[in-house]
Parts: sequence; structure tokens; C-alpha cells
Amino acid sequence: MRILSENSTYGCSLSLSLLFKSVEPALGRSILPSILAFAGLLALSSWNARAQVPGVGLSQPEPEPLPESAGILTTSDYFEAKQFIKKNRWEEAAIVLRSVHRKSPEFTPAAIDLAIALTQTERREEALDVLIQSTGREKKGKRDTLIRRVRVLSRLFFTKETFQTYQDGLNLVALGKYRAARERFEKTLSIEPDNVEVLTRIGQCSVLDRDFDSAAERLRLARKLNPFEPEVRLWLGRALHQRGEIKEAVAELRAVAEELPSSELAPVWLAEALSSLGQKAAAMKVLDDDSKAQPFHLLGLMALAKLQAQTITRDPQILWSARKNLQLALSRVGQYSAPDFPRFEDELGLDIRKSLEDNSGEIQKLLAQVESRLDEFPPAGHE
Repeated sequence: MRILSENSTYGCSLSLSLLFKSVEPALGRSILPSILAFAGLLALSSWNARAQVPGVGLSQPEPEPLPESAGILTTSDYFEAKQFIKKNRWEEAAIVLRSVHRKSPEFTPAAIDLAIALTQTERREEALDVLIQSTGREKKGKRDTLIRRVRVLSRLFFTKETFQTYQDGLNLVALGKYRAARERFEKTLSIEPDNVEVLTRIGQCSVLDRDFDSAAERLRLARKLNPFEPEVRLWLGRALHQRGEIKEAVAELRAVAEELPSSELAPVWLAEALSSLGQKAAAMKVLDDDSKAQPFHLLGLMALAKLQAQTITRDPQILWSARKNLQLALSRVGQYSAPDFPRFEDELGLDIRKSLEDNSGEIQKLLAQVESRLDEFPPAGHE
């Protein structure tokens, strides 16, 4: 098992892990503002900054002028809020910025400043809601920038202790100890209950531990806090399918398959959900299209061969196709199973591929079943 976000927390955990090396132990469990959140807040606040190296010397840009419809009082309030921010008077800044944001919701810099002030006062969920609402008012360029800020904020760790406990959990996931890992993640969540990265890991461990009810609960909350993480929706779709909520699962997985075209799990899980709805032809098409686009998606080749082998037909052609797919999988399994072979999931994902021996054994077992089925058909010309 390989964890795909070993440096953790999207745009800022690498910076955080570097910052931890210079943090004095006496800081203890200090909540924001602190050096532990510095990288994330820089990323969050750099709305109009010119392109610079992430986390290095981002200067505060000059404030954008408010829209003409804002009025003199709103403009005055905004600049008053900026003065509060300069003095780290976050509660007062949040009060004033709420008023500005309510009167001029289309003024995104005020929304970002409000999100920062709310985060500084330990109200991340409200801060995320402000940013998510603002994404619907922006055009693509700035919308994408806002989405990146949602991702940073939703996965930001506020303390060294919670970050370390989280890393301990990741180490256990890598060993396949999902229940023990989940205990570490739950401990982290008790301190940071709105951390999307932690919620996602709990959901993933719950799915792998077959606790689909708990998985769906955690992943639904993660999706609410940050609807822009496709890996959250991928694992939520899997949990919903296993809970019997198949139509909702198909909707989630179909969206993820489009958003994460390189994912190996998305087409396999979508095909399994479609098959559960009785849509085997659609399921096989999903897997066939994926195998053409991603030839080294061995899970997809194996899943396609299984569906083909399960098809009741008098025409052996579909079984020959299954045999061909399994032979292709067998020829690629060595390279696929190599430790340095590229991984397919997003950086919040999990790589759950099996060992070379397990993969080879499963392919050969399927291949033997298919060839046994083919032996039931008379040779060509002897029908």
C-alpha cells in the first residue's frame, strides 16, 4: 500500500513539514495565528499577487477597489477591516468583513479576507462556506484560484501535534493496518473536526475495513466542507455502492471518472456500480474505453475480463476477448507491480494495488476459468 500524499495537505503541508523543523518545542498546541499555518494563509491571501514561488515571500497586494455599487459606507468598512487585519485583531475584522461581504457578495477580496479572519478565530467551516459561495460568482480563472484556496484551507493542519498524529496514521495505512490507522485519524479529528484530509482518510480506512456506514458519514461531511476534491467523491461513491445506494453512487463515480481520467479505481468502481443496476453492457463499455486510454490499468482489464467471462452466451467471441485481456494483463503485471511504476490516483488518493504474486495468481486463476469455458465450445467447423 502506498500513500499518494506522503508530504500531505495539498498546497501547504510540504511547507508545513519544513516549517516544523524550525518550530520551538515550547510552542505546544498553539492555535492560529502561528508559524504552523503560515504557508496556508499566505496561499489563501494571495488573491492578486503576481506569480511567485509558493510559500516564499508573498507580499500583500494593494486592495482591489470595491464595485461602484458598494457605496461609501461599505468602502469605508472594508478599509477599516484591513486596518484590523494589519493589527491581528481578527474578531473585529471578521465582524466588519461579514457586513462588507453581505452588502457586496461579488467582491471576492473581502470574501478571502473574511475567510482568513474566520480561520484565525477557529471557524474554518464557516470560512470554507464563504469561499465556496464565492466560487459561484467568479469566472473560470479566478474561480480556479478560489478553488485552490478552498483546497488549501480545508486540508490545513493547525498544530504540530495533530500533523504528527496524522502522519502516524498514514504509516499504519501503508502497512495495511486500517483499524489502527483510523484510531490515529479519529484522535486528530477530535482536535480538528473540520479537516477534510483527515475526514477523507477515515472514510478510506472505513471502506477498506468494510464499515461503509461510517465511511459514508465521514465522506459526506468532507464533501460538504470541500466539494472540489474528486478523491472524496470517489471513495464516497464506493461507500454508497456498498451500502446499496447505487444510483447516487453511480452519479458520484461517473463525475469522478470524468474529472480523474488517470484514476484506476474510478472506472472499475463505476463499472461495478453499473453492473449492480443490471447495466452490464454500459459497465463493459466503461472498462473497455478505459483500457484503451490507460493500457496499464490492470484492475480494469481484470474487471472487464470477469464481466465478459460471466456473460451467458452461445458465441465464444466474448470469451476470446476475455482471454486476450487477461493475457495482456499477465504480460504487463511485472511492470505494473514494480515499486517505481507511476501511480494512477490523485495525491489525496490511496494506491491499493496488490503484490506481484497476488496479481499474477488472480490473473492466472481467471485465465484458467475462461479457458475452461472455451473448452465447452466445439472447435470451429465442428458445430
